[in-house]
Amino acid sequence: IVSKEGFFSLYKGLTAVASGIVPKMAIRFWSFETFKQILGAEGNHSLTFVAGIGAGVTEAVLIVTPFEVCKIRMQGQFNSVTEPTDPSTRKYRNVVQTAYTVAREEGVQALWKGVGPTLLRQGINQGVNFTAYQAIKTRWTELSGHELSFYQHFLIGGVSGALGPIANCPLDVVKTRMQKQVIIPGQPPKYSG
Repeated sequence: IVSKEGFFSLYKGLTAVASGIVPKMAIRFWSFETFKQILGAEGNHSLTFVAGIGAGVTEAVLIVTPFEVCKIRMQGQFNSVTEPTDPSTRKYRNVVQTAYTVAREEGVQALWKGVGPTLLRQGINQGVNFTAYQAIKTRWTELSGHELSFYQHFLIGGVSGALGPIANCPLDVVKTRMQKQVIIPGQPPKYSG
């Protein structure tokens, strides 16, 4: 990739990730706490899981799906072996221009391509992450008999953060293929659901 497209080609799609991560995290944690409060989930792992699913679904609809469509389009526009590397020939240059181009050429709804698998992926991911974190933290605190230290929270966060992607990887593959495809008017999409 670097030899054909240059060092900065390794950062394709970073604007979508960087501009999407802050609002995604804000919405994730706000909606998790909101759902947790509405459900009365404090100390209840089943309701914590439901609150996590709610947070994942909320972030999927509001932020994740449109930003990932843009990121995937930006990343996938060139194959470093077979396509030109001249930056002036890029169709997609940044997240805003990519969103505008996709909406103009395919309709605004194209920014939510793959929303179904994204809802499932984000919902499962956040349900598993928040539930695992709360359950492991509660149990470790009970066993140790004292408040957990920084490294223990760090370790629990790492373990719970790994469990979500393990649970939802197949959905991520389906979602990415749906989002990468370009819909050509009059032709059926290769992936439709």
